[in-house]
Amino acid sequence: MSRAELNKPAPNFTLTDFNGNEINLTDFQTKKNVLLVFNRGFF
Repeated sequence: MSRAELNKPAPNFTLTDFNGNEINLTDFQTKKNVLLVFNRGFF
């Protein structure tokens, strides 16, 4: 995966939410802001 750059669109990716649903970053394309939080060590 390439490194994200400031003031550039983020690359699209898919993650699983807490309900087990797959979510794509492009699902939020019409929203103004998106905050991503990656917690490590929480299971």
